[in-house]
Amino acid sequence: MRIGICDDIITDLNAMEKLFQRSAPEYRIDTYSDSITLLSAIKAGAEYDLLFLDIIMPMLSGMELAREISKIAPEIPIVFLTDSDAYAVEAFAVKALHYILKPMTESALKECLLRLNEKQGTRRRIYILSSSGTQHLFFANEIQYVESDAHYCILFLTDGTSIKFRMTQSEILGSLGDSFIQVSRGLIVNADFIRQFGSKSCILKNGREVLFSRKNLDAIHTAYAEYVFSQLSQNKSNR
Repeated sequence: MRIGICDDIITDLNAMEKLFQRSAPEYRIDTYSDSITLLSAIKAGAEYDLLFLDIIMPMLSGMELAREISKIAPEIPIVFLTDSDAYAVEAFAVKALHYILKPMTESALKECLLRLNEKQGTRRRIYILSSSGTQHLFFANEIQYVESDAHYCILFLTDGTSIKFRMTQSEILGSLGDSFIQVSRGLIVNADFIRQFGSKSCILKNGREVLFSRKNLDAIHTAYAEYVFSQLSQNKSNR
């Protein structure tokens, strides 16, 4: 999971980063000391699962930054950080996931991550035993796609890394959520990472074009239609 933290007070920014390193080291953390740089990064395509924004910042305040981000990437949950509770009502008016008074504690961080997991209830943990005997823990939505060959599969993750392990395609498909679609004999794609879906192929968010299996075109289109419908239904229920 990738998390962004934006705070113009460097000591607070460093304290937040250290808190994550100590309490939730499995998360990838990007830090920003000004709102304009973070906004530019998101406009350039940076994707985040969660953002922590200080409210009082120069140039763009946390509230203003949140409103700008919502125009580009409305799906990103936002947590506001502040020294005062005077902005609480305004924070929830922009649909903030949480509102935390500084300094953030370990218990507040855990509560925040729990809220995130509840909000994104379709996320599932899967446990995979690699060929080296190491147990890996993933969120399903950290996997972009899976390539398989005989008795081995390779997971391609959102952080750019890949892991090869001994498991058949049918075994891994049974471990993943409904957003994963088998598009060809050796390839399973996470529908969350499909940018364009066509009649015979799709384009992933990383730019890769994936050709569909000809004999399974109907099943692939049906699976993607069901995924889209489930997303629309979930969005309506969250309003």
